Amino acid sequence: MNEIEKKLAAFIAEHTGAAASVRDLTRIPGGFSYETWSLTAAWMETGAPREQRLILRRAPHGGVLEPYDASREFRVLRALADSAVPVPRALWCEPTGSVLGTSFYLMELVEGAVPLPWDTSADDSTRAAMHAAFADTLAALHSFDWEEAGLEFLGVPAQRQDPAALELERCREVLDRISLRPYPVLNEVIAWLDERRPRAPRLSLIHDDYRMGNFIWRDGRIAALLDWERAFVGDPMADVAFTRIKALAGWCSIDGAMAERYTRKSGIEVDEARVAYYETLEMLKATLVGLTGLKAFAEGRTSDLRLIQIGRYAHQNIAGLAAAIGGSR
Repeated sequence: MNEIEKKLAAFIAEHTGAAASVRDLTRIPGGFSYETWSLTAAWMETGAPREQRLILRRAPHGGVLEPYDASREFRVLRALADSAVPVPRALWCEPTGSVLGTSFYLMELVEGAVPLPWDTSADDSTRAAMHAAFADTLAALHSFDWEEAGLEFLGVPAQRQDPAALELERCREVLDRISLRPYPVLNEVIAWLDERRPRAPRLSLIHDDYRMGNFIWRDGRIAALLDWERAFVGDPMADVAFTRIKALAGWCSIDGAMAERYTRKSGIEVDEARVAYYETLEMLKATLVGLTGLKAFAEGRTSDLRLIQIGRYAHQNIAGLAAAIGGSR
């Protein structure tokens, strides 16, 4: 730990041009994509000393979202700074792996609670406030001008009214890269989705993991939306669909009154046919994430036993996907 703290202090000093220090480096359990650590850092900012609790987000050597590039999430956070979408302040990024062995970035620690999908302890008024804030934040995200913010690096669909084509292209690439054995059903699912690609009237910045467990709740509001590593430019109905996958998203779903609230806030109509399409596509992507982690474990690039369980769930999802498309194309 002391060695990593010294390396981080030198890294901060290099970016600020003055001496810095790091202490209390502690691994935060949970999460499957990036390693998350808390620390206390002291540095000089605008000529004055500053000390603050920070979060280190570091790419693992093997995991569920390979290939890793921490600069991608860092740039999204920087773009959203001072917008209507609450995010932590992103400070510095090291994309090459030359300091800690893998890419990482540092951001501010935002205090508050992280409600989890299976947590039902909140009272009715808190749940109502949280649900409304959840819909409002998604509306703000989908209204954000991603082009003005320079987020084209995330990839823009060649045909802007056909964003699912790019997502399916990415799915094919992942499936080809991570298959431990043939998965004919997943190829069948991709073909089924390809034949039914919906047209989208607009593109938005998509979080793609929009759920309980990925936001910080404080003082009756969402203080920060976290975990932007899967963000992309696409159909806003993809995020709406993700909130309805109960196994992933919990009870904060965008449907019924919350779908109406989202439309009022964003001006974007919830298209139930497109939502249904993206529910299947998002389950496919979740399955591919699980298989990616399983491959990393099987090849000895990680010893995280949780990836075996995630891989098990991924294989169970295959049967559900087959049922979703009626067993065949």
